[in-house]
Amino acid sequence: MQNLYQSLEHDKQRGNVNNKALTNNVAKAIGALKDAHELVDEVFSPFDNALQTLDNATKEKFIELLDNAETKVKQIEAGRQDWWLSEIYLRKGRCAKDIFDKSREYHLWKRAYEYAVKSNNHEVRVQSSFELGFSFVQFTTSIRDILEIQMNCVKAICSQGSAILSRLSIIGINLFDFWRQLEYRRLSESDLKAKQYVLEGAKSLQEAGFDDHKAAPLMILLISKVFDFDDPGIEWAKLEAGILDIPIPEDVKAKIGSYFEFSGR
Repeated sequence: MQNLYQSLEHDKQRGNVNNKALTNNVAKAIGALKDAHELVDEVFSPFDNALQTLDNATKEKFIELLDNAETKVKQIEAGRQDWWLSEIYLRKGRCAKDIFDKSREYHLWKRAYEYAVKSNNHEVRVQSSFELGFSFVQFTTSIRDILEIQMNCVKAICSQGSAILSRLSIIGINLFDFWRQLEYRRLSESDLKAKQYVLEGAKSLQEAGFDDHKAAPLMILLISKVFDFDDPGIEWAKLEAGILDIPIPEDVKAKIGSYFEFSGR
C-alpha cells in the first residue's frame, strides 16, 4: 500500500532525538496548557518532527501524554473541541502502529475520523479515512461501508485544496490494488452499485493490462460515480483518463462515460 502521509513529508535532516527530554518537555507543556492552540507548537510539532525516530516505549509514553492532553482540551476548549480532539487522536493512531493490536489501533483511528468529520478537519479526515479505508477493512461490515470511507478520503482531499493531484493519484493506486484483489461473497442490496462500479471495474482494468498508475485516474472516476460526486478536484482524473495510451474496457467506459467524452476511443 502506498503511504499517503509519507507522500506529504518534507525532506528533513533529523538529528538524534533525546526521547526523555522530548517527553519531559511535552509533559510540562500539557500540564501548563491554558489554551488549546498551544498544542500546535508545544506538542504536535515536536511529536510530528520526532515520530520517525521514536522507539516503542516513547510512543507508548506519548499516548499517555496525549490522553492527558485530551482531558485538558475537554476542560478548557468549548468552541472547537472536536477539531482539537481529532488532532490528538490522529497522533495516538500514529503512535499505536506496531505497538497495539489491530483492534485497539483501529479504535484510535476511528475516533480521529469521527471527530474530524464532526469538526470538518479536512487533513485529519484525509489521513484517518485513508487508514480506515485500506488498513482496517476487517472491522467493516460491507463493501459499501469500505467504499464510503474511501470516498470520504477523496472528498476531503478535494476540499482541502493542497497536493490534490499527488494525493488523488495515491488514492487511485490504492483503490486499484485493493479492489482488484478483493473477493467478497456477503453482498447486500446496498453493496450492488459499489460492486458493479468499483470492484468489477478494477478487475476489468486488471484483465485489460492496466498497471497501477494508469488505472489510478479511472478508479477515482469509478468511485466518484458511485456517489454522484463531481468536483473540480477530480478534473485531473478526467484529463488523465482522456489521454491514456491503452484502450479503456467498454464496461468501464459505460460506467464513467458521463464524466467526459471519449472522442471515439
